[in-house]
Amino acid sequence: RHTITFGGSYAYTQLNTKDERNQQGMIAAADFNNLLVGSLTPNYVYNITALLVGNANRYWRAKETGEYIQDKFQWKSNLAITAGLRFDWDGGLTEKNGNLLNFDPTKYSYDPTTDTLASNGLIVAGNNPKAGTPGVSNTTLTGRQWGFAPRLGVAWNPKMFGSKFVVRAGWGMYYDRGELYAYLSPGLTQNITGGGPFGVNQQQPFVATQSCNIPADNCSATLQRPWGDTLVQPAGNASGVILPNACTLANNNNPSPVCLPGAQNTLNPTPFYLGAYDRGNKLPYTLNSTLDIQWQPSNDLAVDIGYVNALGRHEIIPIPFNQSRIASPSNQLCGTAPVCANPSGSPFAQSYTYGMTVQQAGCDIFGNFCPANLPNGQPYLANPEGGNVNLRVPYIGYAAESELYKAEGISSYNALQAHVEKRLSHGLQLGVSYTYSRSFDEQSALGLFYNGNNPLDIRDGYGPSDFDRTHVFNIDYHYELPKFFMPNSWEGKLADGWAVQGLITIQSGQPFSVIDYSGAVGSIYYSIFDGITNPIDPLAPGCTAKSAVTGAKGTTPGLPALKASCFALPLLSPGDLNGAIPGASSNNPSGDTFETNFTSGQRNIFRQTWQRRADISILKSTQLTERFVLKYSLDVFNLTNTPSFDVPIDNVTQNLAFSAYPVSGLCTSPAQTTGCSNADNFGSPFFNSPGGLGQVTKTISSARQVQMSLSLSF
Repeated sequence: RHTITFGGSYAYTQLNTKDERNQQGMIAAADFNNLLVGSLTPNYVYNITALLVGNANRYWRAKETGEYIQDKFQWKSNLAITAGLRFDWDGGLTEKNGNLLNFDPTKYSYDPTTDTLASNGLIVAGNNPKAGTPGVSNTTLTGRQWGFAPRLGVAWNPKMFGSKFVVRAGWGMYYDRGELYAYLSPGLTQNITGGGPFGVNQQQPFVATQSCNIPADNCSATLQRPWGDTLVQPAGNASGVILPNACTLANNNNPSPVCLPGAQNTLNPTPFYLGAYDRGNKLPYTLNSTLDIQWQPSNDLAVDIGYVNALGRHEIIPIPFNQSRIASPSNQLCGTAPVCANPSGSPFAQSYTYGMTVQQAGCDIFGNFCPANLPNGQPYLANPEGGNVNLRVPYIGYAAESELYKAEGISSYNALQAHVEKRLSHGLQLGVSYTYSRSFDEQSALGLFYNGNNPLDIRDGYGPSDFDRTHVFNIDYHYELPKFFMPNSWEGKLADGWAVQGLITIQSGQPFSVIDYSGAVGSIYYSIFDGITNPIDPLAPGCTAKSAVTGAKGTTPGLPALKASCFALPLLSPGDLNGAIPGASSNNPSGDTFETNFTSGQRNIFRQTWQRRADISILKSTQLTERFVLKYSLDVFNLTNTPSFDVPIDNVTQNLAFSAYPVSGLCTSPAQTTGCSNADNFGSPFFNSPGGLGQVTKTISSARQVQMSLSLSF
């Protein structure tokens, strides 16, 4: 009555990434004439004169094992119960030479009264022979990377139906590897690449970029010495990463800032962009359950109805752990503490919250040429990431866009599935299936960036998954035409053996949000430099997701799928957030009217149009001899030539100039028509209506395609 099975597996994975960019430098010139005469520029548009120094090759290793034991108990002749337990251990990624960096917030130390960084909080894998951090493992992880996963299943065949009816149910817990190679990569690096999947290969302190980019280089880029006179090798240890202090960040455009005595001045105001897998992460897992009923009313007909449920826990989400916070006169900020303990003794303590650097009236929006004053008489700042963003982060010296991949996400999937199949009889085989499902999560993409809105409240981003399709309907068929002649006759070889088969799919579109990266959403957190979240453009008061849709598909110019009037700026007014948004000052009488916040919810509240497709094939099989078979196929894909349209334009730019320097007195948006002037911006307000919104510009499937094939099998 008992059938016991057990087993296990072990896997050892290697991923060797070779990066030769340390052997191939880059040079840039303003134009071809400058290149001919050897006049190079450190940074021209998106081209730089730089050389990657150090060894960028990485040799990743991972081990994992899983063991299970299972007992199938035949309780009755028509009832079986299966129970099992599995153990999974997915060892964290290691690098053969220990060139693996992580962040330990308990080791970070910054003194706001002296503006000094005693420790940057970075740690190096313990197997690094030269720079391993004592007490740190080879993976740098501390969270549990193992777990026990129980499973339970039941199969019941009611005797009253004979063998024509079966009920099956199951529940199980399933662990999965959380740490992937891409999760070690920052969204942006300080080196030649712009970050991304291979950004980890080029992250300090194991490599560095050498250039004549900053005053400290004290060099001139020429063809003879484009990267300086001497190559300076990277430090290779955690302490070799020098973070800019508050003075350097505050004086972003000042080559000779006056800092406190004894405080380091790195001269390079670029904050450190970190991407790492959070040390405390546990293994992600799902709780899966199924209920399935199968019925066979006749020998050639089967009906299957089932319910599927999956709950995801500890799913990996890239969280900008250093996102700037809200500073106000009653809640000043000067470091990691929620409230600055000694604001009067901390020279760079922040009393206001702004991502835009307001300029005095008469200036323009294209640079920080004449900053206005804050209510306390101090001028607006322009940090490397805009406004005073870099002075409101918890960890001074790190970029606000630095991210840790944290095992904090949840998801759910529920589906009702039905399938009817007529098995081959009288030449016809037919299958019809329908799935009604809903999938919800906070992070759909296995990517480098957070898919939600405000990463400080990831539950607020819980909504339909990017890949959610509520309705999916499929019909597949195969019909063999009757045979009229003897198989071995020439008539039979020509006229018989024909068949028609095909697939018809009808499914609802994928959900999407309307987003704006230009600072029109969430400027107080990222200014115009939000490359790490999906800042959702909110609905205007009085509009809903249903009323914001025009009813048009968006495929006809001038007839968009969404109403631009149903979207609004999440503007903050001077004095909002308990006085955090700067109010009026001597040269800015209207205060800061240009700051925006994140909205609440509204992720993936719209859907693209339904998608329909029919494919058909005409087949001919001819048995030439006992050994040789000739097969002909005419395949028509997208038989009706029906286009499947992609989502409409959902990435809008309401800050057309991508400017972080609004001018005092400038109208904020087209909705503001009094008490302001557009004279300092060529007659336009700072923010504009979302242009192109809801217009479809591309398809996601091909037009009708016809192909023929002929093959001989023997």
